[in-house]
Amino acid sequence: MNALSPHTPAQTYARNERASVTGRIAEGRAFAKAARLLDAVASGEADAVGRAHALTFNRILWTALQADLTAPGSPLLTAFRARLLSISLYVDRALLELRVSRKPAPLKALIDINRDIARGLLAVSGEA
Repeated sequence: MNALSPHTPAQTYARNERASVTGRIAEGRAFAKAARLLDAVASGEADAVGRAHALTFNRILWTALQADLTAPGSPLLTAFRARLLSISLYVDRALLELRVSRKPAPLKALIDINRDIARGLLAVSGEA
């Protein structure tokens, strides 16, 4: 570590990578992270704090998507927006159920949904 820089080379690289990633790549990575966090819950690797973090991260991500989908001037086709909003309503219900239940079915479904969306976004961006 350089005495003039408070960051390690790895931290500097990570910061620069985040700054250069935009649009669909960032969105795809966010959905991939959401799936990984839920996968840690499903596999039992996450403790209570990790479970709460995974559910909160997913809720925030999907709320942001809902805001984008309902914003005036969204570039997405109306039918596609409607389908994504329908999925987001399912996600809302599943996340609420997971707050009070340990049933694996909603967890597995959310992992699959997040992975599918991540794959689609990353494939379109050329990163997949």
